[in-house]
Amino acid sequence: MSLASHVISSSLSLSKTDVQSILILLYKLVKLSKASLQYMQYDYNYNYIPPLAMTGALPLPVIKIQVPIQELPNLKWVLSVAQKITLLLVNDTLTNFPNSADSNVSYGIDADAESNSSAIDSQVEALQDMEQTIKDAETCEDLEKIALNLASITQEITEEIVSHNPSNIVSFDTQEISEFEEHLNRIDEEFELHEFHKEPGNIEFLAPFSLEDSITDLLSSAFKKIIDSDAKLLELKESKPCSMDVDFSTHESAMNPSIEDYNKLFVKIPLPQISSRFKEDLVFGYMQVAGPNPLMLEQVLQHEKPLEISNEQYQKIVGIPNDSLEAARQEGRLYKADYSKLKNMENGSFPNQQKYIYSPLALFVVPPASNPSRSLLPLAIQCQAEYPVFTPLDGENWAIAKSIVQMADSNYHELVSHLGRTHLFIEPFVIATKRRLPANHHLRILLEPHFEGTILINYGAHQLLIADRRQVDALLASTIESDRQLTVQAAQDYLHHFNDAMFPKTLTSRGVDNISQLPEYPYRDDGLLIWNAIHQWVSAYLSSYYISGQQILADQALQNWAKELISQQGGRLQNFGEDASGTIKTLDYLIDAVSTIIFTASAQHAAVNFAQGELMTYAPAFPLASYSPAPTNPDEQGDFMSMLPPIEQAKTQLKVTYLLGSVYYTQLGQYSNSYFKSKPQISSALATFQNQLKGIEKEITQRNRTRIMPYKFLLPSQIPQSINI
Repeated sequence: MSLASHVISSSLSLSKTDVQSILILLYKLVKLSKASLQYMQYDYNYNYIPPLAMTGALPLPVIKIQVPIQELPNLKWVLSVAQKITLLLVNDTLTNFPNSADSNVSYGIDADAESNSSAIDSQVEALQDMEQTIKDAETCEDLEKIALNLASITQEITEEIVSHNPSNIVSFDTQEISEFEEHLNRIDEEFELHEFHKEPGNIEFLAPFSLEDSITDLLSSAFKKIIDSDAKLLELKESKPCSMDVDFSTHESAMNPSIEDYNKLFVKIPLPQISSRFKEDLVFGYMQVAGPNPLMLEQVLQHEKPLEISNEQYQKIVGIPNDSLEAARQEGRLYKADYSKLKNMENGSFPNQQKYIYSPLALFVVPPASNPSRSLLPLAIQCQAEYPVFTPLDGENWAIAKSIVQMADSNYHELVSHLGRTHLFIEPFVIATKRRLPANHHLRILLEPHFEGTILINYGAHQLLIADRRQVDALLASTIESDRQLTVQAAQDYLHHFNDAMFPKTLTSRGVDNISQLPEYPYRDDGLLIWNAIHQWVSAYLSSYYISGQQILADQALQNWAKELISQQGGRLQNFGEDASGTIKTLDYLIDAVSTIIFTASAQHAAVNFAQGELMTYAPAFPLASYSPAPTNPDEQGDFMSMLPPIEQAKTQLKVTYLLGSVYYTQLGQYSNSYFKSKPQISSALATFQNQLKGIEKEITQRNRTRIMPYKFLLPSQIPQSINI
């Protein structure tokens, strides 16, 4: 089992065995920080997710991950993941033991319990504050202190929960805890017995700091304390409360859950703002331009008639005098979200219940320029071809139709926009860069910070995340075979049409680049600020090395890189280069191509990834599957609640999306390599880039004050350099 697989898959179900496995693997990673090994070769593997180009490598000793040694994560990353897993364990445990929970979110707990919760509240707050402390760490000594503090706080929280629930606790299984500690000791022995060769000149792959053995030993000891504390918290989570807590437990409502039951899953993880607004039509429309997947909206062309509604219906829905559906079409104010790519997906049933996936078509309108508000409004939804068309006039069936759109959007988001068009799209560039550009080549130096962690996290994706009978199979609506097929098609769509994947072109191709027609589009507007800043930085950087096209053509390493990208024995791209030949001829094209790579690895991934933690943790707003058929009779009202995931599925969705959407490691524009400061022209350009990002942060913050809901996912401070989660 690989670390990445467990981090982004096994651990997320939070079964005892799975979490123990991830804790053990995190500890092994820290132990590996003492070793620098000769497992550095990058090869291609086309069998992981056929026929996509992925990274092949020999299995690493002890830990057995098949990635080059340089791709193992930084210790800051490991500690960030440990902090989030601890917070998830605390939240999960407190759903079982409400007497320890904050009364503000635990629904009717008595006054004594409220006073008892203050200690845990402060400890959880300290646990949450560690996220910034980890980011600010500058030395291994800093990391050691943070690790010891994390272990201490976890232990204190466990003790507080026990002390506040003495009658509810099943005794700790001391034998199991002892066996777990013995397992850690055996790992220590295994590492001592294994002969690690340190070679001069090898890359320091596990930390940005120079690691002395004595400091590394202290870090190992500190991490061991974290693992031990989490293991005890895990034992507590597995304890079953007595019957006095049944009223609070989600298990009683498992068969017929209410919205409140879904809200109760959030104890120390904040209840998302979307929970109180997801039923609003205005917010439903806003999610198309500022949600987890703001990539679907397309302008309806003048000759198109995607869904027919009468002028009478239009007037009742929109309520704007002298406006009509035809006027909106002619003025370019009519938009659609078409999920027809999902039409061949097969309904899933894993793990134990029938699920349904649909390929809906949704119609939206922007009010005319004379209207005070020009926010996108939903008009009509067809859940599947040949199904009835529902409008906001259709009561419960309209709520169901919106839920089906959000379900389809969530599946498209995870498989296409997220996994296919960021993670798997970027990997061929990582491999070709490592194989064809020398370590001192200026393009490799620029790109490497934007590739950190990608190979490892993608290895986890194909090993378990999209493997049979794992989390994607359990949570998403279709079969895992259909999921994998759609993901491959999505990645190839971008890899085979690279020149069309540049951010401004994607907006133009969907007809959403006209601000007067579509004035409210946070993803577009904030994204263009980031794109332009990246493009200017890349232009300034590359212009300091290349003056003419002749220099670019003469750069043999650069041309070999491009040739490998399009080779069938390489990255398998198509439509790369000015004439799609795989040859880079001009500086302008190189700037566009490199900007696309960096934007996708940083901003684009941030936009689709971190919305998971902010929005998709809440299953009623973003169900990952439908659990009842869509209504087919417009004269019969359906049951909205029956469409939603069961509580246990919602709980797993919370854990998966929270962890994937809450680990922030590195920040766009913050390059640690001293190379960027050694050349005055580059140093000046970097300072300009960083100042631009600060200005963009202020501008987006100002914009968010007047938006329907703040759009935070493209704040520069919230954009990592690379795809590392």
